[in-house]
Amino acid sequence: MRPSFAVFGLFLFFGAAMSGCLDSVSSNSKPSVQMSISPSGTVKVGDSVSFDATGSSDPNGDPLDFDWDFGDDQTAQGQTVTHVYNSQGTFTVELCVSDSDYEVCEERSVVVASADAALPSASIASYKDDDCTGESPSAGTHLLAWICEEEMDSADTVVDATTTVQLDGSESTAGDASTYLTKHVWDLNTNIDSDGDGDLDNDADLEGENVEWTNVVPGEYEIRLTVTDNQGFTASDEMDVYVNYRGAWAEFTIDGNTSNNAVEVTFDYPVGYDQDTGNTMRYVKIQLTYPIKDDDWLIGEGDNRLDIYAYNETEEEVANSTYLGDDDRTAGDCSDDDRCIELRLGPQHFRNHLEGDWTVDLVNENLFDSTVKAFVIILEYK
Repeated sequence: MRPSFAVFGLFLFFGAAMSGCLDSVSSNSKPSVQMSISPSGTVKVGDSVSFDATGSSDPNGDPLDFDWDFGDDQTAQGQTVTHVYNSQGTFTVELCVSDSDYEVCEERSVVVASADAALPSASIASYKDDDCTGESPSAGTHLLAWICEEEMDSADTVVDATTTVQLDGSESTAGDASTYLTKHVWDLNTNIDSDGDGDLDNDADLEGENVEWTNVVPGEYEIRLTVTDNQGFTASDEMDVYVNYRGAWAEFTIDGNTSNNAVEVTFDYPVGYDQDTGNTMRYVKIQLTYPIKDDDWLIGEGDNRLDIYAYNETEEEVANSTYLGDDDRTAGDCSDDDRCIELRLGPQHFRNHLEGDWTVDLVNENLFDSTVKAFVIILEYK
């Protein structure tokens, strides 16, 4: 017997209703699970191990439950938990993250060694360069490198030099004579997640006991060396690295103002200042030396007067030297025949402005040409 139109309509009604329910269920997406364990390597019996699921998330914003199974018949609930293993072995840790519809799990192994196992130690060798003029650096445990460009061409007005920093982890040691180191891993900036996995502590930018860190721009960095021994134990050491710069231009001419417009020579240099990442410049020092009168001076001409103007990334003026009178232009070891300026930019300037590519203009407003005996840009992070 054929179904009546009424029954057929009922089927359509329930089918549409069920379709709506299925759409409602299917619109909910699975949560993502992300687990981190600290320490990340082998641990000892009796050590407290931290487990963290804060990287897990739900695309729909649903509340989540976090269930941990530590692999030794012990469990816990919570986004962050700690656990102590009381026996040796390799344990499989399982984290299950669930919302109202789905449960997603991830497993990770934890190796537990005896309570008296020997531990490695990590050590970064410290060294400090003299500055570009031969002055010794101040004391402290850090790495300090200088980039010195002492004979810059007057046509090259962009500071873009880099250097190579030698990193030495050879002073790191294994725990005892029965163990040995198997890996040296370098994180070249602990404030940047270079592998993009959400974990700042596991970046492996370089590997090796002694390595060359190339193309390093002026700045302040915190690096980390992590060593691993044959038992799977890890140890880390962190150190600050400072890369300073000095560029010097000498004996060039800046044209005179013959068209009622001041003549400017613009120099570009990088400024790094980010308190969140610890990249904080100490000083920019801009030094200028010029003769009071040139050798080819004509009778009736006045004295030279050159000034410097500093601008930030957005070309906003930050400071200038115009406030200095002629008698005040005696910075440094200035001869009686010269005028000498040092414009110093410090943290008070960088905090209120922007990091990035800054500029400094060397300005001649006089009608006549002027010789520049020395023009120096120093970027000092330490």
